[in-house]
Amino acid sequence: MKKNLIVILSFATILLAGCFDSNQVTKIEWEEIAAAQQTFVNQLDEAQYIKDLENFLSYNVLSITQDKPFTSDFSVSIDFDKDSSLQWWVDLSQKKVSKSHDLESADITIDINTNMGEAQNFDLYGDVTLLYKNNEMYANLHKFDIYMWEGNMAAKMYKLLSDMLVNNWVNLEVHSWTFVSLDENEFKMLPHIVWTIKNILKTENVQSSPNFVWSIAELIDAMNSYVDLWISANELKLTNHEVTYFKHGDKTIQKIFTGSFEWKDSAFDLSFDVSKKWVDVHLYNMKQNNEDTWVEFVLSIQEKWNSEYDVAFQVLRNQEKVADLKWKIKCADTVSFSANFGLNSDEFIPGEKVSWKINGSVIKKSWDSGKEIPELTESILSLSEIMSSL
Repeated sequence: MKKNLIVILSFATILLAGCFDSNQVTKIEWEEIAAAQQTFVNQLDEAQYIKDLENFLSYNVLSITQDKPFTSDFSVSIDFDKDSSLQWWVDLSQKKVSKSHDLESADITIDINTNMGEAQNFDLYGDVTLLYKNNEMYANLHKFDIYMWEGNMAAKMYKLLSDMLVNNWVNLEVHSWTFVSLDENEFKMLPHIVWTIKNILKTENVQSSPNFVWSIAELIDAMNSYVDLWISANELKLTNHEVTYFKHGDKTIQKIFTGSFEWKDSAFDLSFDVSKKWVDVHLYNMKQNNEDTWVEFVLSIQEKWNSEYDVAFQVLRNQEKVADLKWKIKCADTVSFSANFGLNSDEFIPGEKVSWKINGSVIKKSWDSGKEIPELTESILSLSEIMSSL
């Protein structure tokens, strides 16, 4: 595992060499650490990737916390490439109107087409409006077509059911749905997560600062609420660490941290390499009940141009790639992204190699008076009544 860290840091050094003359990169000695740390903090405050992240989240946060409305358009297309043993084409779009924290709607269109031989073909098209109002979620289906290979009775039943529901409002009988509306507390947590990340990166004396370990624990807990990291932050302790600073020819300060953490039942190692132009994070050597899980996470964000980024994320198990994701993100009025994904593990789809390309965009802006929230009709169907009648 330690070898992987060396490989990653070497890779980061190669990337940096493309931007700076290697002769202009110097290690900062102990007597200059304090000045370098202050310069690093100032540069991080001005880092464009932090500003872009905060701006992107601000619409959602203001909508939830201050009832300030906004609109957004989201679109994505996914094509499984020629190296994939599966062949699917997916198009998804969502036009969302958020008027307040308890009133928003979204028009969603999804189109899925497959080409896996007549006996396995699956095609689906759906056009639906979702409405979140007064803590209730409603759906209005405008069009729905499905094909699940020749003679498939399930597809015919789904189509028959959809024909009964077209252009009728259905109460989904759920009080929130993350596909459209995140929980209010989750939205309020987003600025806190960004603040926590900045606090982790800025802390100078990590050994004597209780805020550093506390911030690591806060971040782990927040991430575990979205995706299971297989680690806990209960009674977290920093057992050993090393912090190194480098100065580049353009006066950019680079900070590299490596440290080992443990708590009551488990342990893990963490490293990050940060400047105002890039972030590389490596989570590895994770143990549960003193047994190695052999799972690693690697995240890399590189600013290639003004508000244009290369983002890579890898998940490794037993030193083999489970997931290999690469994005290109451009932040402006429209946040556009493209990515190449690869899943080469039988844990996901046994016996299959899956790789695909994705392109998409997100447009967020303040309230557009031309966008309106749809009105509910007097006749509203109940999802439980529909299901009981089947």
